[in-house]
Amino acid sequence: MLISTKGRYALRVMLELAQGEPGECMPLPVIAQRQGISDKYLESIIAVLARAGLVEGQATASAGS
Repeated sequence: MLISTKGRYALRVMLELAQGEPGECMPLPVIAQRQGISDKYLESIIAVLARAGLVEGQATASAGS
């Protein structure tokens, strides 16, 4: 079975999140740096995971201002 690059990165992101403390927010730039993924590519992966209900995000304080 072949898994796409995006699928492999999504799995790595989920593992990264699972290693954090329960309920802990992990900034996307931190995940991107640790996993060697560009911020934009990570955002597209997180969007897919969020639509599937696997992750939920929290907007930054500056986004609402």
